[in-house]
Amino acid sequence: MTFVTPKWMSVQPRISPYAVLFASATLLLLYMSSRIHYLLFHSIAEMFSIAIASAVFMISWNSRKLTSAPSLVYLGVAYLFIAILDLFHTLSYKGMAIFTDYDYYANQVWIAARYMESLTLLFFFIFVGVRKRIPYGAVFLFYAALTGLILSAIFHWRIFPVCFVEGQGLTPFKKISEYIICLILAGALTAAHSNRGAFSHDVYRLLAGSILLTIGGELAFTFYISNYGFSNLVGHFLKIGSFYLIYKAIIETSLRSPFDVIFRKLTESEQQYRNLFNMALVGIFRTSMDGARVLTANPAAAAISGYDSVDHLIAEFVPRNAWADPSQRAALMARLEKGEQVDYVETVLMDRGGHERQVALSIAPYPEAGYMEGAVLDITEAVESKRRMAEAAEQAALQRGKIEMAGSVLHDIGNAATSLGTRATRILGEADWVEIQELGNLQEMVKRQQAAFAGALGSDKAEALIAFLRELRNSMTDRRRQLLDDCAAVSKTVSHINEILHLQRRYAVEGGGGRLSLNMIELVEDALAMTWAGLQKRSIALERRFHRPLPAVSGDRTRLIQVLINLLKNAGEAFDASDRQEGRQLIIDIQERAGGAVRIVIRDNAVGFDSEQMERFFERGFSTKNRSSGMGLQQCRDIIVSHGGTLQLETAGVGRGASAIIELPGMEEMTE
Repeated sequence: MTFVTPKWMSVQPRISPYAVLFASATLLLLYMSSRIHYLLFHSIAEMFSIAIASAVFMISWNSRKLTSAPSLVYLGVAYLFIAILDLFHTLSYKGMAIFTDYDYYANQVWIAARYMESLTLLFFFIFVGVRKRIPYGAVFLFYAALTGLILSAIFHWRIFPVCFVEGQGLTPFKKISEYIICLILAGALTAAHSNRGAFSHDVYRLLAGSILLTIGGELAFTFYISNYGFSNLVGHFLKIGSFYLIYKAIIETSLRSPFDVIFRKLTESEQQYRNLFNMALVGIFRTSMDGARVLTANPAAAAISGYDSVDHLIAEFVPRNAWADPSQRAALMARLEKGEQVDYVETVLMDRGGHERQVALSIAPYPEAGYMEGAVLDITEAVESKRRMAEAAEQAALQRGKIEMAGSVLHDIGNAATSLGTRATRILGEADWVEIQELGNLQEMVKRQQAAFAGALGSDKAEALIAFLRELRNSMTDRRRQLLDDCAAVSKTVSHINEILHLQRRYAVEGGGGRLSLNMIELVEDALAMTWAGLQKRSIALERRFHRPLPAVSGDRTRLIQVLINLLKNAGEAFDASDRQEGRQLIIDIQERAGGAVRIVIRDNAVGFDSEQMERFFERGFSTKNRSSGMGLQQCRDIIVSHGGTLQLETAGVGRGASAIIELPGMEEMTE
């Protein structure tokens, strides 16, 4: 449900045929009354305009706190004092026998009232769109003081110029004043036309018509030579018509619709607020005090509650049944029943489909009116984001702990490896063994003294002794050679271990979290160095397909190498489940893709997998191994995604190998 413009907002003042018939009959009766007694006609005509002017004041003054159009209040105040001057004009008219001491009052008051009316209309139409307020009390006092001065100048000081002399007619001052008043009214009509956008179309037409009739009346009043003459009669009929149009434009419209409907801009302003209400991303609602019914709401409130329209929300939704925790609702209702306003309370509501929504509520109660109003904001995503951030912070702390522990372990391993390497080097440094040399000397001495040994032991035993010494020396020489070979192999292995430890210590010390400009070929080579022993043990042939130059990648060195190590280990371990014993191959392909991305493909020809299993590999905790260590593919993909990249698996089927494909956004910087 969206707000629809109420009917009263579109009310336009219209003149119906019945109104025309009634007005015609009234004018006929007025004319007949002028034929019976002119004073009767004059008094009715003036009292009609006085009543309308007073009504304009009463409506505008009593609506002054509600309207956002101060100019209309100023107009109403002016018409009150115009009515007062017209009343004095009526009472002082010739033949009324109220003011008998002076013959010129009526026409003087008349011309003063018309000056006040014309100037007021001019300023009203000029400043109709101005929202800056002059204090209404100050305006009231101004017109009161001005009216007092005018009446004093006429009735007390008698300094106001004479306007009419019986038997002679109008004075030059009166005629010139009527023309000046017509010019002022023409200016007011021009200003009204310039600012016609401030009024509804029909109100503008009625006000413009009123000014035109007033101008016509003032021109008629320039011709009469008798206060009871025909020209005077025509002028008063035109004045009646002028005030009737003011009645239609202001009084009738105000009674049939709220005050501000007279002004189009005020209607447009309300429409703007209504549009803001309907377009607001925050849900806004009004419910009954017991929370049993939604009285009105905006589309955002309907969407948060799981409804496709406000109408469905109002028809079906029961707010008090939507709380996931009824005890929290009870506590909140207790506060609202005490008249307290509730500001930003986080809770869980159930939407139309039974799904939980994390929301923030602010509610204000209006017990006298029987409803509550409030705002609701869906914070489900914000809460989830906060949870993920906390989880990431926890993982980062855990990772830092692992890094610190790894650094300590690597330090100890490094010490042990260094000691082993030192011992192997020391053994290799011993070029000759003294024992072997002495054994050779003994063999040569026995051989030189063979005749003496043969005489003492017998020739067979002497030959046997010489043979034994020769074989013993050869055996020790062979063992020495084997030991030296083994020490050389140990030294080489220790050197390789130290290289790996150097890399591991570098990543452990650098830690994670910082983004650097990375050369992905160097990073892959580091990962291969750390996993090479496992690949070599499985007799896997490695083929590098590195396409240079490549864009640098902005990334966390430690986290990315963890991904590469994990994927290389997975590729190597895939051969453990494969029947392939010969031709084992691992291909690493690195190249630039369209758009400057860097693509890394790790392809093996091992066991492969069923393509239906592919998505399961990225489930948290899933593994095809009996035991699993290190990070899983799900964590690997999260790391790659956090770098703005993608991680995918491809296979040609079971027994036909698999590929892990990483794509990362590149930088403008190129690497060799």
